[in-house]
Amino acid sequence: MAISYKIENLNMQKLWLVLSKDDFAGQDNLKVICKIAEEYGIDQDSISYFTNTKFDLDELSDLAQTVSFFGDRLIIIKDFDISDLADNYVEELCRIIDDSEGTHFAIVLTYEDEKSLSAKKYAPLMELAQKQGVYHQIKEIDDKYLVDISIEKAKSLGTSLDKATATYIVQNVGKNIGLVLNEVEKYCAACNYTKISREDIDAIGVKTLEARIFDVIDLICNKKPVKALETLNLLYSQGTDEIAVLGALATSFIDIHRCKLAKKKGTGYQTVHQDFEKRSNAYRYQKAMNNANKFSEKGLEEIISLMLKTDISLKSSSVEKRHLIDILVTQIIVKGMAD
Repeated sequence: MAISYKIENLNMQKLWLVLSKDDFAGQDNLKVICKIAEEYGIDQDSISYFTNTKFDLDELSDLAQTVSFFGDRLIIIKDFDISDLADNYVEELCRIIDDSEGTHFAIVLTYEDEKSLSAKKYAPLMELAQKQGVYHQIKEIDDKYLVDISIEKAKSLGTSLDKATATYIVQNVGKNIGLVLNEVEKYCAACNYTKISREDIDAIGVKTLEARIFDVIDLICNKKPVKALETLNLLYSQGTDEIAVLGALATSFIDIHRCKLAKKKGTGYQTVHQDFEKRSNAYRYQKAMNNANKFSEKGLEEIISLMLKTDISLKSSSVEKRHLIDILVTQIIVKGMAD
């Protein structure tokens, strides 16, 4: 079993079993499999697709037992979560694959929880893949890997991208591989395939709500209320709901409060990250720890209280929601200045 992003064994196999948390990662590996099959002489006419969780087992069995007029064939099963595969389907799949001749199988599915893969019903399929081909499990993609593939993508397009700038892209976009690579392509074109800069990213880049809120809080901490409100208006123009904005603001200030208390005890942001949400981006707590210096403990408690009141008002008041958020941001800046 491999845990890297891409299949590394480029030989023809009887069975590829690819399981990934990110569907884009699975589909990217399917492209690798199809390329291998093409080089082996299997064309599109000899490829069959099954994308329904309750695909016809009899039809699949007939295909697997029928030698293609043009040679070997490839059967692809994809586009759903492995947990949706009924127990009898797993058992029957193994039998069909084991009994087939001249037929290759690519099973490319997603999974939500790694613990679910330890269920006994999947074991025969995984063992068969290891015995007759490749079992490739793609675990949650970390930031380092996203940075690496961003640099690799830019290089393939003849563009320079340094590690710090690639990290900035990933922090803005999040863990969606497809979106990260699409953004890199866009920046390559924007810089005319020379070198991607932070200026290019800030000018045309997509940012997650979390990344935009980081920007807002940085502006609040630097006492720039107008710029903070302009950034919020950009979020609204992109269709972001005010309640979602408040939720992201609240999460960030709770993180800052946690880091403030941790700093008081001499604890670093890494420990806070592990204690609270170790599956989230550690950068989030690094930012929180840096911003913790800008507020007192009492001030942060008052800000969180203000957010609770704003949340109640958003859901019950007739006052325009954006106006309530603007008032909140102004109050936070006042608290920061008082501290």
